[in-house]
Amino acid sequence: MAEQFVGQEMVLSQKEDIYYWSRRAKSSTAEVDYLVVMNNRIYPIEVKSGSSGSLKSLHLCLNKYKNCPKGIVLSSQPYAAIPEQNIIFIPLYFAFSATGGKDV
Repeated sequence: MAEQFVGQEMVLSQKEDIYYWSRRAKSSTAEVDYLVVMNNRIYPIEVKSGSSGSLKSLHLCLNKYKNCPKGIVLSSQPYAAIPEQNIIFIPLYFAFSATGGKDV
């Protein structure tokens, strides 16, 4: 349900198609829920509905594409940042503005 909410907010904020990232390797897959373009830069986005779950795919994406400024995690948790991992955590209710939305 949280991924669906974020997807709908991104359709409004991006005003175009929305994308995701996936990597298929031998006996291993990785997927990031969404990619957002802001200020001509690409940011990978993970959506977490609960407090559990790893961010392995997000880390793989950030390591592979060094030009991504940072990863964004949208969840029910409060705002937080882990600068050494290049990740910020933003509450779900900020999905529209966190993905580049201004005025509708």
